[in-house]
Amino acid sequence: EEPRISEQQFGNFQNVEQVWESKKERHEFGRFYYRFKSGEAGLDVYSRVSSFISTLVRDCQQYQKAGYELDTVNVVIVTHGLSLRLFLMRWFQFGVEEFEATKNPDNAALVVMKKRCPPGGHRWYELDEKNREELNLPEWCNVPKNVHLHSLLADARLEGPS
Repeated sequence: EEPRISEQQFGNFQNVEQVWESKKERHEFGRFYYRFKSGEAGLDVYSRVSSFISTLVRDCQQYQKAGYELDTVNVVIVTHGLSLRLFLMRWFQFGVEEFEATKNPDNAALVVMKKRCPPGGHRWYELDEKNREELNLPEWCNVPKNVHLHSLLADARLEGPS
């Protein structure tokens, strides 16, 4: 159990009408910055998820140092829709505007990030194309931005000095 990837805290609602009114306000204001009274904004969840990603990467590095072959290891993360979309926002480095256009997956849906291990040592995860479309993410959001940078650097090393 990992509390940093739990769903957004909506506050202490006792009145159903108040819940609907707050969700209507959030829809007009935007999910990322709207803060529920006594609750969280999407930005708060984004911060929690970012911290979780840092720990996940660090844990994987420790396993690798201990001799585990991470190219054959699968990681399963179970979370809620908003937390998932904010995880993907952080992982693939897209902005608030793209996030606001995203949609939650269906309940109990699987969202798959596939590991890519081409020759040359740089590895990354890509979002499954079907999932990208279902979540309404732009085409470029399925590959981390730094992958293109690493590809450019590798090409430059292969070509040698000009």
